[in-house]
Amino acid sequence: MTIYNIVEDAKALEKLIDGMTDLETGETRDFTEAEKEEILSWAGEIEDNLEAKFDGIYKVYRNKKAEAEIAEAEKNALNSEIDRLRKREQSRLNEAGRLKSLIVYALDMLKMKKYKTALFTAYFMNTKKSAKPYEGFFNPDEIPVEFLKRELSPSAVDRAVKEGRLYEKEGGINTGKLFYKNETGEEKLLKGVSYTGGETLVIR
Repeated sequence: MTIYNIVEDAKALEKLIDGMTDLETGETRDFTEAEKEEILSWAGEIEDNLEAKFDGIYKVYRNKKAEAEIAEAEKNALNSEIDRLRKREQSRLNEAGRLKSLIVYALDMLKMKKYKTALFTAYFMNTKKSAKPYEGFFNPDEIPVEFLKRELSPSAVDRAVKEGRLYEKEGGINTGKLFYKNETGEEKLLKGVSYTGGETLVIR
């Protein structure tokens, strides 16, 4: 018997019990002795099987969690090694960069754009142009919106909720919405933002 069969049997048992009540009068008749024995036997069978099924699922779950913990330990060990190699890589790149800057400095001092030896060739090549803000002069208010990238900051919203600057209101139509008071004290809806949570199963 699978857990799906058990759930269906439980639903059938619930339906049978519900059927003992007259929906029009609200009166519930007494169970016969035979019905009592049958229902108690059925309920006990479902409960026993359900517990066994849930225990079986939990055992597999527990094993998978243990395997995940082992994998995490292995990952952490590898991450430590990867971090060591990444630092070594970066230090070598920094050293190579400093040597490259010497060649750049020499060519610049000699007013040369290219230099060739039997071993290598060094020359300046134009790179792709890209826009960068001027430090100390960039003002996003003076830039057309189409050239700006704006994103919602969930952390800023969470912080405002904790501080009380953003708040929820009870009521069906207000579910998942946030409100705030503007400079004049008028209540405003934080448009285009959903503030909802879910639920997660905790197994201890």
